[in-house]
Amino acid sequence: MKLSRILIGAITGAFAGYGVFTIWPSALAHWHWLGGWLAAGLIITTAWWLNHYANAFPNDPDGAWVDMALAIWLSSLLGGNVQLKTTGELVRASYGLYHGISIGPASMTIVLELIGATIAGYLLHLFRRRDA
Repeated sequence: MKLSRILIGAITGAFAGYGVFTIWPSALAHWHWLGGWLAAGLIITTAWWLNHYANAFPNDPDGAWVDMALAIWLSSLLGGNVQLKTTGELVRASYGLYHGISIGPASMTIVLELIGATIAGYLLHLFRRRDA
């Protein structure tokens, strides 16, 4: 694996995580629904293109894809989330590990996410095996 692919994948993941939790809510606050659509198109499309078309993340053709969803989840876990109030004000809705939150209150959510991802991966395996 080349260092350049690792760096491009890390930068793409950082862009996706940062964009979803900072650029997207800010665009939504300033330009309402149009800002939300524009931010979604810019952030997710760019990250998807770099990950899957330009192949920034090294993915095995027969394996599961690890892409921007992992980077966005880690951004939320480490940095927290912002929320757009009905008044148009952005406020911090939750704090991440870098801002002093304990992982204890989020442990049940993390366990349920892992269970859900495992079930989804198994079902995808069953459907793909049927296609072969």
